[in-house]
Amino acid sequence: MNSIVIISLWILLLLNEVLCQVPDETVKVLRSEKVELTCPIDVDTCGELHSLKWFKGTDRIAVVSGDGEVAKVEGSYNDRVYLAHENKRSRLIFKNVEISDEDTYLCETTFLEPSEACENSGAYSIALNVYAIPSVIALQDGSRNSIKNGSHIGPMREGQDLQVVCEVYGARPVPVISWHRSGSVVRDSQIVEDHNGLFTVKSTLSLTLSRQELGATYICRVEMKELSLVVDNHFHIDLQVRPTKINLSGVEHHTVQGTKVLLQCQVSGARPAANMTWYNSTRLIPDETNEITSVSTQTYLQNDGTFETISQMIFTATRFENGASIRCEADNIVMRQDGDRPLHDTLTLEVMYPPVVRVGAENITVNETQDFLLKCDYEANPASLESVKWFRNDQEIKLDSRRHDGGNPENIGLIIKNSTRGDIGAYKCELANSIGKDLSDNEINVDVLYKPTVVLNMDPETPVIENDQANITLLCNIVDGNPLLLTKVRWFLDGEFLKELPECDDDGDGNSLGDENLCEVDPTKMLLQNVGREFIGNYSCQGFNLGGWGDISEENSLDIYYEPGNATITHFPYIGIKRRSVTFNCSVEDRGNPPATRFRWLRGDKPAKDVVTPSWTVDPVGLDSRTTFTCFAYNEGGEGNAAVAHLEVHAPPAFVQKLHPYTGALYSTSNISLACRVECVPSCAISWFKDGVGIEDYDERYYITSTYLPAEPATGDFESAYSVLHFNMSAWPDGMLDRIRDSSNYSCVSSNNSAGPGVRSTTYFGVEYPPENTSLSSPSISVEEGKIPPRIVCSSRAYPEPEFSWWRNAVNIVNGSSLIVNTVMERSDAGVYTCVASNKHGNHSTDAVIDIHYKPTCTITRKEVNDEDILICTAIGSPKESEFDWSLKYENDTLQNHKTRGDAYESILVLENDVSAMRTYVCVATNSVGMGKPCEIEVAGYVAWWLKGDILTPYILIAAVAALLLAVILICVIIICICRRKRRQDKSSIQIEEIEDAEFSFMKNQRSPTKPKPDASENIQQYDKTVRWRIRRFFEKRNSIDLLKLSTQNVITYVKKPQVATTTPSANANSISAKEPQQTSDDRNANVPSTSADVVVTGGTSTAGESQIEPGEYENLPFHGMQTPPKKEKEAITAKSNTYIY
Repeated sequence: MNSIVIISLWILLLLNEVLCQVPDETVKVLRSEKVELTCPIDVDTCGELHSLKWFKGTDRIAVVSGDGEVAKVEGSYNDRVYLAHENKRSRLIFKNVEISDEDTYLCETTFLEPSEACENSGAYSIALNVYAIPSVIALQDGSRNSIKNGSHIGPMREGQDLQVVCEVYGARPVPVISWHRSGSVVRDSQIVEDHNGLFTVKSTLSLTLSRQELGATYICRVEMKELSLVVDNHFHIDLQVRPTKINLSGVEHHTVQGTKVLLQCQVSGARPAANMTWYNSTRLIPDETNEITSVSTQTYLQNDGTFETISQMIFTATRFENGASIRCEADNIVMRQDGDRPLHDTLTLEVMYPPVVRVGAENITVNETQDFLLKCDYEANPASLESVKWFRNDQEIKLDSRRHDGGNPENIGLIIKNSTRGDIGAYKCELANSIGKDLSDNEINVDVLYKPTVVLNMDPETPVIENDQANITLLCNIVDGNPLLLTKVRWFLDGEFLKELPECDDDGDGNSLGDENLCEVDPTKMLLQNVGREFIGNYSCQGFNLGGWGDISEENSLDIYYEPGNATITHFPYIGIKRRSVTFNCSVEDRGNPPATRFRWLRGDKPAKDVVTPSWTVDPVGLDSRTTFTCFAYNEGGEGNAAVAHLEVHAPPAFVQKLHPYTGALYSTSNISLACRVECVPSCAISWFKDGVGIEDYDERYYITSTYLPAEPATGDFESAYSVLHFNMSAWPDGMLDRIRDSSNYSCVSSNNSAGPGVRSTTYFGVEYPPENTSLSSPSISVEEGKIPPRIVCSSRAYPEPEFSWWRNAVNIVNGSSLIVNTVMERSDAGVYTCVASNKHGNHSTDAVIDIHYKPTCTITRKEVNDEDILICTAIGSPKESEFDWSLKYENDTLQNHKTRGDAYESILVLENDVSAMRTYVCVATNSVGMGKPCEIEVAGYVAWWLKGDILTPYILIAAVAALLLAVILICVIIICICRRKRRQDKSSIQIEEIEDAEFSFMKNQRSPTKPKPDASENIQQYDKTVRWRIRRFFEKRNSIDLLKLSTQNVITYVKKPQVATTTPSANANSISAKEPQQTSDDRNANVPSTSADVVVTGGTSTAGESQIEPGEYENLPFHGMQTPPKKEKEAITAKSNTYIY
């Protein structure tokens, strides 16, 4: 019974502890983040806050005064934590929270005068939970190798052990790790380690791999519900398993040779895919595709992760596969590593095929008219035949009972009677059954002997060239006959017998009776050595074989080519003339074989292309014709002997360099000459003429130099006479040419020669000079804006004639002597236009001025000149001279009293000072073009000087305002200084009076003579009374809050109690009340939120509400040593006596 009671009490105490430890608020935060712990302060209900303290567990870490002026963070938290204090809340702020900061934080509030409605318990607890997101979530295999998320492990074989570790580092609180496969939880083992508040969890998954892991995905799930965090890392297992099933299918009963056979081998349950191998009995069938067999393998991934492999072998059935056992084998790497035999399946084939035929006695030789037998053997499935056919040279033999026996299914052999040469050939047998037919692979060659037929050929083929001294071989070739071998040959020339080869005799039994070397000579060949024209003729032969002598061959001609004889050359005329023709003739008496019809010509050592006739006309004759000419005849037999002739060529006078039709020279040139060159063979002389009069050697104004130049093959020019007429300018007046008299016709004239008459060349010599005296039709023109100006024509004197161009601002605007403008002119077009006349000797220019006239545009400016306020009207127009007219806008007044002055370029109007209203003045300018647009200006009436827009006016006003502001600032500073000094003096006197009053009361109680000397316990009691007295004095001035209990551990607890007070008026109280002004009800409500009794203030001269407590009275308060206690003014209330409950 006692045990039950004890257990019950223990359970109640545990529940009470748990319930009591429930915090008022829970704050969750991640490590290294900023967090704020907020403590609510109910100032509306509990009144003014005295102080607030923060505790972490039982350790105080921060304290703040009620008004927030003093806030202190203690210990190691000073660098990471700071306080933010407000009227109704206080915040403890962590800059970056750490794991060690996790705890229950207590906020303890102390109020100065808690009211009855205050339900504050004095403490507010906050549970701070610090969480940490995992720094690393990793997967590792049993060898500590990292496994990437989503990767594959393996390949691994069926039956192997696998261990995977899922590790989580740096997490808080402890994460929950679970393994999942296909939605199901898999068992694991876990280890949890604590590292300075951060947890490391290792979960190990151990598996023995089986076929169930095919295609499986394992997920390591890390969950932290407090952070709403779920992280999945998964991996796949690449598992290798052996194949489980093999099936070979294809032909069910039998097949026929020549048809395509498809055999399919299907293997399932393997990973990786199975390797397929085909065998024909024990012979391996290669995978390569060829003309006979095609093997293709396809792999298909199944839903369970295994592969189904289908291998198809396609081949054409033949008789060799009849009864063959086709086997399919399958294995993969798992079976090979375990040493298991491959899976296999076998299929036996039956192939129906047509006969396979073969003939016997492959070679048969008979003479004409003899009989012979042809044999045929075969193999077939089925063996019964349906037809038999025989072929000769691939042509079917039409059986005739008169010449053939056999050749049917009962007797497949064939007998051929009375053979002829038509029976020679290759014989084959074709047999057929119900499956098909087949022709024998081999053949019987039948040979029937008969007499030869020959033809005569020559090697090399004729004709041949005599000069080659060639050898001709006569060949007697057999065309028909059996055997095709000649043992004897007879040779004939033009039908006459020449000889018989070989030149030996035998005794009839094949034994030679003469020279054995002669008997070994090939009788079908006869050699003709070093053939010449005497071998020409018709040759024939006759052959002999085992069948006897054949007929004589047809005749074949032997033709020998030889070259033509000597050539002879003639030409006309005997001497050639340049640019005329010469005809050459070449003749040959012996034209050779075949007769020559073509000739070859050479000019010098260069052949004449495309000239093959016996006559050649050279036209025209040139310098290249003054050489030797060679000709000879040629044919297929060669070239004949050549003939050579030399041609002499003359050239009539002709200009190589003639005078230009016109020759010009600058009048002041110091070096002038004329030159001409005349080709002439034989040579000729050159003379000079001026205007038809010959220039003599004694004329000092000229001198002539002459030279006879050699021929120039490069240009084809013959020898030529070169003459230069020089002007001796030192002999001319002033060393210059006259522009008129010296412009003449000069001629170069050659003499005649035997080839032709002389030639003449004439040039007009002109004296040239640069442009001068350039003039304009209108040097200056004026045109109104918007109109087209007249044409301006530019002229100048020069030779050769000048070219004209017009320029403006260094830009070419038009070429030609006339400046024609087809568009209207603008004022920007006004300016200088320059005409430039130029030829090859220089240029000369003149300017034309175009002035654009337009109406004036006026502007009005206002100025002060010589103490006069004036308006200046200026105008811009063309012409610049203008007349000005002033007027007022919107006014009926005139400007007769205003003074005006000016000139043709501006007008000045003097303003009057007595005009107070604003006016608008209008100015109009007029020139010779017309009246321009009026311009106007608004002028305000007369104003004071400070309102004028003078430059100094703003500076004067700014200086005045600045001086005024400076004076105001100085006065304010003086007043502030006086007030501060006055307040400091009043405060010092009040504090001194309060301290003296408190010390006097305390010393009075200590020095009472009637009391005996206290012992140690009495001293402690006396000290406790003194502290109570000081605190009571403090709270007497704070609206009568009862002091219930004071501990010696510097912690004060306050409880609101009903207050009993009896007040009676007294003269002293009245006198105090009369001296101090009373506060209004509003003031009292603001300063004293919860008062329920009056308080009598005695023993002091300070105003109501001010502190009369010594500084030592605050030693046991929370903010002792930090600042002076707060002061509030209170209304003094008189009372006779006060009663307190301690």
